[in-house]
Amino acid sequence: MVEKKGFNNSESLKNNKKLRVFLLFLLLSILFWSLIKLQKEYITDIEFELVYSDVPKNKLIQNQPDTRVKLTLKTTGFKLLNYGFKEKTLDYSLTEVERKEGTFFFSETRSSLNYLQAQLSAETLVLNIEPDTLFFDLGVKKSKKVAVESQVKFQFKTGYNFVKPYDLGPGEISISGPAKVIDTIDEIFTEDLELRNISDSFEKKVKLLSPNEVVVLSEEEVVIKGEVDKITDGSYNLSFDVINLPRGVIISTYPKEVKVVYQVALKDYNKIPENAFRVHCDYKQTEDNNLDYLIPKLVDKPEIIHDVKIVPNKIEFLIKK
Repeated sequence: MVEKKGFNNSESLKNNKKLRVFLLFLLLSILFWSLIKLQKEYITDIEFELVYSDVPKNKLIQNQPDTRVKLTLKTTGFKLLNYGFKEKTLDYSLTEVERKEGTFFFSETRSSLNYLQAQLSAETLVLNIEPDTLFFDLGVKKSKKVAVESQVKFQFKTGYNFVKPYDLGPGEISISGPAKVIDTIDEIFTEDLELRNISDSFEKKVKLLSPNEVVVLSEEEVVIKGEVDKITDGSYNLSFDVINLPRGVIISTYPKEVKVVYQVALKDYNKIPENAFRVHCDYKQTEDNNLDYLIPKLVDKPEIIHDVKIVPNKIEFLIKK
């Protein structure tokens, strides 16, 4: 029984060796066959991504032109395999675009075959290109300055607030792009951001949002600064003046005083004198708008206060004859 078992093991080793030899020769055969095939030339269609360059001076592309072309190539299997693995991007120059009408231009792609050919390998021949024509809307490049508008929201810890208005800088930036797009833009907005549980002064960069992919911003972000401290409420009861009364008109108001309510940093509470405020009502505003009441307006106030309101915000009146 022992001799038979040894014989079987010997036969198994021989068979495994034969199988490995067979597989090796099979692999080599496939490899040589593949090398022979890859050395042959083939004609096939391959899509390429286009990146446009050499846009005419002071012009910008206003439309979304074709970004892909199909090239009919004659080349070896090796090169076709290479195109399958690497990024297929070609530069397309607009130095020779022709005007169709107005701002519309076109380029016949066959006229750029040599330029495209030069970006491929020497063993690759471009036989054809589709589409045969590319169309472009080339507008005049324009620049202007616009205001920056904040979309930042603030949430403070209880008892804290700004001690003065926050600062956003720069407050305006330059934008450039096609004239017909730039003419429609009056402001640039920051990203929509919420700052929470604020209890300390801060300085933070905020990204700007481009309203259109063809618009170029002179700044990609702005800086928002805020001076934050503990705050408290303050108030004064103040008399007010009525201005722009017609000659000879005597007026009686109710109430005779208004209450000015404001917020101020706790450290500055004692720095706010009553005479730092001045309120008036413009009779001409009431008359021009056909109102039956006066509107009190704060015309003087300390710079270090904020969130000011006047109570009441309407003043009843009688004209004495």
